[in-house]
Amino acid sequence: MAKKKSKSAKTSKVSKKVVEKTQPKDSMVSKVEIKKPSGQERISRIVGTIFIFLGIVLIGYGIYSFVRFSRTPELDETLDSPSLSGTEAITNDENIVIKGTADSFDEVFVYIDNEEVARVKVDSEGAFEYEYPVEDEGTYAVSVAGVKGFPKRYISLQSDMRMVEVDRTDPVLTEIDYPEEVGTESFTLVGNVEPNAKVIVTRGIDKYVATCDEQGDFKIAEILLDEGPNVFGVSIVDEAGNEVELDEKVKVTYSVDSDVNGNAVTDEIPVASGELEKAMQELLGNNLMMLFGLIAIVGFFFSSGFAFLKYKGKEE
Repeated sequence: MAKKKSKSAKTSKVSKKVVEKTQPKDSMVSKVEIKKPSGQERISRIVGTIFIFLGIVLIGYGIYSFVRFSRTPELDETLDSPSLSGTEAITNDENIVIKGTADSFDEVFVYIDNEEVARVKVDSEGAFEYEYPVEDEGTYAVSVAGVKGFPKRYISLQSDMRMVEVDRTDPVLTEIDYPEEVGTESFTLVGNVEPNAKVIVTRGIDKYVATCDEQGDFKIAEILLDEGPNVFGVSIVDEAGNEVELDEKVKVTYSVDSDVNGNAVTDEIPVASGELEKAMQELLGNNLMMLFGLIAIVGFFFSSGFAFLKYKGKEE
């Protein structure tokens, strides 16, 4: 029995040596020490949890605000409507440029023929601008409404409608009148195009411009001439910006021997359309003067004859 005990003890010593070889005294495992969280670490974890919770709350509020912001704003009739002061009434462009002012508003809703077509941000100076593409000519009713507030938004009444005409048709000259030969150093050109169009007469660096009245009538006076033949180009620009140059030139000859007044078409009797009333007044005035003159002459001869006859009667 004594021998078995010694063998067991020997085996135990061998196992201890193997363990010591496998795990040296200075190994990393022997140095690892499990510690419980300190007070500072607990605070950091609590703060982190709070921030995560707040982040979730803010994300939820953002989603809520976005959904509510996207809804139709509530009408507030006390708000002043924006202005379309910068929007042109007529254009020949591919887009209608809609612009104006919307002080105290965040954005404007743009309406074409009472249908919403866009939502435009208002800049820091209270101005806005939007280009609405149009394919066809015609007249479009433009209006805007101002929107403000967050997350609940309020909208004003629509502004006064501005009728915008899209005109891409070239203007047409319907009438033109001028003398072909004159004895003066200038002449007058009259005619008819369309209301508010500009008529431009050019020769070299000389340029003469007139704007048609509401009936489309125009008159350009004192167009200077050189002695001999003179050739002028004529172009027309309408309100929308459409421009056309006439193929036929204006040709006027200045001849010193001619007795034709270059302003004859307008000096004595205005012939340009729109001056008819003035012409009638002048004609009527001249006729009255002639009538009064004839009456005066007849009265003079009548009184003279009567006086002569009375004098002869006294002599007899």
